[in-house]
Amino acid sequence: MKTSTIIVFVFISFSSQILIGQTLYGLKKTVNGNMSIPFDVVNINPSNGNTTFKVSTNSLVAVAAGATAYDQQNKRYFCWGFNSNNSNRLYVMDIDDSTSNDFNLTGVQPIEIEYDLQHDKLYGLWWDGSMEHFGEIDTQTGQATSITTLPGVNAVAIGNSTFDSNTGRFLFMGVSGNQTKLYSINVLDGSILSSPTLFQSGYRFSALEFNVNNNTLYGLVQDVDSSNFSPSFFSYYTHLKLAEIDINTGSIVSVNTQNPVISGYLPGYAIGGLCFDQSTQTYIIYVQNEVGTYLKMVDVISGIILASTPLSNNDYFYELQVDNYDFARSFYNLSKVENRISSAPEIHLYPNPATHIMKFNTDIEIDKITIFNTIGQKIMEQGKPVGNFIELKEMNGGIYYLRFQSSQHIVSKQFIIK
Repeated sequence: MKTSTIIVFVFISFSSQILIGQTLYGLKKTVNGNMSIPFDVVNINPSNGNTTFKVSTNSLVAVAAGATAYDQQNKRYFCWGFNSNNSNRLYVMDIDDSTSNDFNLTGVQPIEIEYDLQHDKLYGLWWDGSMEHFGEIDTQTGQATSITTLPGVNAVAIGNSTFDSNTGRFLFMGVSGNQTKLYSINVLDGSILSSPTLFQSGYRFSALEFNVNNNTLYGLVQDVDSSNFSPSFFSYYTHLKLAEIDINTGSIVSVNTQNPVISGYLPGYAIGGLCFDQSTQTYIIYVQNEVGTYLKMVDVISGIILASTPLSNNDYFYELQVDNYDFARSFYNLSKVENRISSAPEIHLYPNPATHIMKFNTDIEIDKITIFNTIGQKIMEQGKPVGNFIELKEMNGGIYYLRFQSSQHIVSKQFIIK
């Protein structure tokens, strides 16, 4: 029996710059778990987990885990779920206009939806009772149109899809027979470009996000310590580490062995509780272990944990999306349709590579500067700089990361010492 659609909130457990002022969105209710109260779209402060109301869905009471997407150009938040009458609906929330629309999805439950910014289209996967479909969903009517069927796909891994806007590939994890595969689909004709079998080497990963800057797929891979078992939690101690994944082979390309995203006897992540900030190349994820829950921000270039915000029981939110508008408008040469203030301060380093002195140029007031090496070790830290330069005389040649901190932002930049 097909079981690829789940309408519950669960945590899955396994048995170069960053802005703390990033614009994150998610779904939240005034009373968590209440099935008569609709979700609101909220803005999430990543530095403390606090949320601010943006727009109400008006009637969404149950959301499909992982079935959300975001339109950077028009600032629209999409999700699929059910209203209080148990009607299957597509919800379209316009953040700027504070309006919410929903459309009937007769006979279709489009899990794993992704938005194609270059073609202004919403794509998804759905099961018709006998076969998996890949198709387009009209954001003005909710009409779902099948582009192709996927007869070899028996189930879809919930919360494990992402989108490559550079080449128009819809990426997801699915089950074919007794094998888990990484599918890459051409959105124009629905053809399967690649479908390697996963986990051949024993590594298991999930929580996929695609970086269009360097055409790299990322995920969390589990590293289990088989010598450390807890009878209390009935689990082995496990590290969840950021990994690069080869789309064509399904193999792990690299893992940051020094900086786990989270560790513990019960480490996991919230389905739908992750997103990727293309402008800062930051992997953002809502994780937990037996100690607590955290909102983590990871620089994918260095693997450094840029922020780890503890979350309380009042900080619940679901289905994270990040506003990459300024990056998207520049990267895809989109026309500017509104006057929106860029949230990304610019910091320019020169010369790079450097020798004894690194200079920087920025409009923001810097309160602290920290330098890390490639494995995340702190090499140097100084307070408010005097002038626009940093002395590097005592440092060996190699790749390093500068973290600039102001009252509102944290910005990380890579540099090289000759």
